[in-house]
This record gives sequence, C-alpha cells and structure tokens, in this order.
Amino acid sequence: MLILTDWYLWPVYKFNRVKSTPLDRSRMRILLFLYSDTIQKNTETEQYQRRRDFWPLYTHRHDYNGNTYFQMFAPLEPILPTSKSVDRDYSPVWSVWRSEHNPTTGSKSQSLLWNLYRRQTTPESKKCSLLFGLFQYQSGTEGKRVRLFYIPIVNTKPFATKAEVK
Repeated sequence: MLILTDWYLWPVYKFNRVKSTPLDRSRMRILLFLYSDTIQKNTETEQYQRRRDFWPLYTHRHDYNGNTYFQMFAPLEPILPTSKSVDRDYSPVWSVWRSEHNPTTGSKSQSLLWNLYRRQTTPESKKCSLLFGLFQYQSGTEGKRVRLFYIPIVNTKPFATKAEVK
C-alpha cells in the first residue's frame, strides 16, 4: 500500500494518492473546492472513474462503464461530491447545460435551461424539442413526426419492404 500526500501553501494546492491493489486513487485540489480532479483506477481491469469540478462553473464525470456527464453551473456538487440527493433533487434546478453520454447503448442527451432545448439520440431514434415542447421533432424506425404547439404537422411512416408486405 502506497500513500502519498503533497501540498504547497495549503490550501492553495494539495495532492493525495493511495495505491493499493486493485485500486489506484489520486486527487488534486486547488484552493480547497475551487478546482478538484479525482481519478480512481482499477489496476486489474484498467477501467477508471474520473471527476473534475471547477466551482461553481462545472462538474464533469466519467464512470467505470464509460458513461460521461457534464453540467454547467454546479454550486453544490463540488462541495458535496458523494451526495446523490443533490444530484437528483437540486442539480436540475440550477444547471444551465446538462449533457450525458452512454457509449454502451449509444444514447446521448443534452438539455439547455431546464429543457428549453432538449435533444436525445440513440442509434435507432432522434428526438428534439424547443420551447419546453412547443416544437417537437422525432425520427426513428417508426417514421418521422413533427409537432407544433402539440399539434401533429408531419407524421410519416417508413415504407414497407417486400418481405413485410408478404
């Protein structure tokens, strides 16, 4: 087990590292919570988890499965990094931009100003909405759909192939 702690003009700069099979964890902080960069790596599987926070501007996370999450404006997340209730209950209130990506399923989502603009994509479909859903666009294997003020404007179904007709 290796434990390393380094600091200069505390609390200006602090670095911690713990290396114990199979975990290798390092954290670098500047001015306590102003900037924090934490990396946890599984040395056996080479998978890693990383979290970067720059208070109060953003938080960025990458988990062991490769999922990424970015949030612009994060006043409590850097101070309470392990609080699930802050992420679930309060983050949507003050976040200006949120972005998530799941490489396993290929899905992505982006949101601006409490879903004033929202976009979701998967390998099979795309959804986009503006002005809290007053304009909606959706496309996928079932066809395309456009709505304006919740009224369907375009609704197309894909053409049937010869195998489906028989």
